[in-house]
Amino acid sequence: MRLWFALPLVAFGCVVLPRSLAIPDNSETTVALLTGTLGHPMDGIARHPWFAVRHKGEATWAIYEVGGGGTETDPFTQHSPYLKPILHKVWRGEEAEAAAACIEKVGPQVKSYIESHYVFYPGPNSNTFGDVVLRRCKLSASLPSTSVGKDWRGIIGGGVTSERTGLQLETPLVGVKLGLKEGFELHVIGLSFGVDLWPPAIILPLGPGRLGFADR
Repeated sequence: MRLWFALPLVAFGCVVLPRSLAIPDNSETTVALLTGTLGHPMDGIARHPWFAVRHKGEATWAIYEVGGGGTETDPFTQHSPYLKPILHKVWRGEEAEAAAACIEKVGPQVKSYIESHYVFYPGPNSNTFGDVVLRRCKLSASLPSTSVGKDWRGIIGGGVTSERTGLQLETPLVGVKLGLKEGFELHVIGLSFGVDLWPPAIILPLGPGRLGFADR
């Protein structure tokens, strides 16, 4: 079997050292970015993001996302209806306090705009929400390549990447991202292909979105 033919199959399971889904203790404020997928056949081609915010000493998490919200006790493993959760970034302590304050202010505004202008493809959609909140709150993190809509910038747009170490230029049909951490990504009708520099991985529009080490 040729390598190119095997890559899509391998991509569904080959993520090295994924972040643990164990719930952090509540000794300090915590903010988490996660994504999940719907059931088959969407489980290998699209993901949905949510931010989970819990202040120091609290028992429940406030959820910020498009099409949902409220509070939960375990948004890491039981965020219905989404399956196969992946934890992409955790902020703790003073960094999380600043992140929480920004998300609590910016999140509802961005959510309201996107829900009133929602377009599944090319966007704005739930993944656009995740990327916009990351950039407006200056939180360095990335959504996976299977979060279609994360790179929506309108008819044409550009600027700093959500990791804040690179630049990108986007249209609904094609886009490009180049950065110190992000490496190189080519976006074709919302699908992402490329090479991540740190941690190293091949970016593919299938499964968890990467073949190699888990994301930053």
